[in-house]
Amino acid sequence: MATASSINHRLLTSLKDEPKQMLQPISGYEEEPLLSIEEACKPLEKILDQELKQNMVIAKMNSEEPADQLTPDESASIHLYTMEWKKRENSLYAVLNRTLRMADRSKLKPWFRYLKLFLTAFFKLPSSQHTIIWRGVTEDLGGVYTKGRKVAWWALSSCTAAISVLESELYLGTSGERTIFSIQTTSGKCIKAHSYFQQEDEILLAPGRYFEVIDKLSPGNGLNIIHIREIPPPFPMLADPFDLSQLKNTLPQPVPKPIKINPTPSVVPKPPTLSVVSKPPTPSVVPKPPTPITAKTGEFIVL
Repeated sequence: MATASSINHRLLTSLKDEPKQMLQPISGYEEEPLLSIEEACKPLEKILDQELKQNMVIAKMNSEEPADQLTPDESASIHLYTMEWKKRENSLYAVLNRTLRMADRSKLKPWFRYLKLFLTAFFKLPSSQHTIIWRGVTEDLGGVYTKGRKVAWWALSSCTAAISVLESELYLGTSGERTIFSIQTTSGKCIKAHSYFQQEDEILLAPGRYFEVIDKLSPGNGLNIIHIREIPPPFPMLADPFDLSQLKNTLPQPVPKPIKINPTPSVVPKPPTLSVVSKPPTPSVVPKPPTPITAKTGEFIVL
């Protein structure tokens, strides 16, 4: 049974299991029909334990009025992903991510229906406004992620918008071996509105992301800070769940900020100067000048 916790263990998922070799792309799932959460998870009943059924019901009940224009089933697929089983290693997200890292892509076939629903929901979410996000592990990866190296992350990656979250004692703390990734990307999606852990501003990266190591810093006390930037992969590492060009017309477009006009404190416009008076004074009120005076064009002589 999934239990509420103050810790989001997905933020600390190890990176040691990411394959060092380049794998074949994640594809084939996109051909599946878009099904309900119940139908999408049927092939997983033989892979996951009995907690799947009850957690699926909980996810569906918690997703009756979803945000971001998702359907209840789409939102429930994200909700189910964020839930933890009694044995954390048996959680749906843990088993799925282990499978995404396997070189044998046939192992992914039972997940195709769920991936179709989940990734359809994921790509329908608006992109995060944060272009620098953070991920941490309790491992020393400074020697693995060398400057200029290009790396692939095949599993889904849970990140946060605030480095202070990772520095708290609930996560990495301030001592011991630990690596914090500063990730420059525009593809992250905030899943807070659909998560079982709604106190966390979790930003999720899709599987099959490709990065370049830009720089790294080892300030001491066991800490490594590695700056990576997402770059185009050498080939499509993840098939799109649907034609993503449709998103331009289906996602809500940003509303331009209204132009704010600040009037002068008096609100009343300044009176025109004499040089811009359009109505000349009538002859009856203009006194005859005592002596001839030649004035320049546009000037008025006040006696």
